[in-house]
Amino acid sequence: MAQFAGAGPSKAEREHRFFLAMAATILTLTVIGFAPSYYLRAFIAPPHPMEPLNPLVHLHGVVFSAWVMLFMVQAGLISAGKRHIHRQLGLLGMLLVAIMIPLAIAVGIAGIDRPLTAPPGIDPLSWAALPLLDVPVFGGLIIAALAMRHRSDVHKRLMLVAMIDMVQPSAGRLIGMSGVPGEAVGPLSGLVVVLLLIVLIVRDWLVTRRFHPAAIIGSAIVVVRIVLTPVIWSTAAWMDFARWLSGAG
Repeated sequence: MAQFAGAGPSKAEREHRFFLAMAATILTLTVIGFAPSYYLRAFIAPPHPMEPLNPLVHLHGVVFSAWVMLFMVQAGLISAGKRHIHRQLGLLGMLLVAIMIPLAIAVGIAGIDRPLTAPPGIDPLSWAALPLLDVPVFGGLIIAALAMRHRSDVHKRLMLVAMIDMVQPSAGRLIGMSGVPGEAVGPLSGLVVVLLLIVLIVRDWLVTRRFHPAAIIGSAIVVVRIVLTPVIWSTAAWMDFARWLSGAG
């Protein structure tokens, strides 16, 4: 009886559950954040005027939704001990990444000429910096994670950091629905990302009494991007670059 009473999940099982819970959190934020503007747009009145959905936006929505769902499924497979299926689905992940990166750039550039894409009070030329400067960050993190798939501890942390980084748009939409000024959406959504990164870093420390280099380095890259984006987007050089991208410069 004492043996059964003392039995519990192993350290590896607890870690798998943590990553599964983080994946579920990211999926939930994505669905709720994009519900009014995309998933349930036909049924929920948006909080403010929005640009019409076009084929490029729909393609972006389908591909990125598939990526978030795949991340959830992959975390679930590892938690269930189905590593062989996880590895097979990794091929689908590589294909999605190859589509996501150029697609994110295309949507970011197209958004410059869709002013209602930006929060109220924010110049679309400035707002374009958010997706365009983030592409090398989340793209680089995902590619690095795939390259390190033989090191599961590094692979899953880099992948989780990349997914947390991608939470900012959905967090921004949630925050925007609360009625905060448009200029506060970027910093507050960035804060949500930072808080989720802190959860990962602190969890590593509490369990192992050490900080994992992959979590620290990946998080540092994301935080630098969050801090520098509003600095860069307010410069004349960025505005000229954004105009050139849109064909108006």
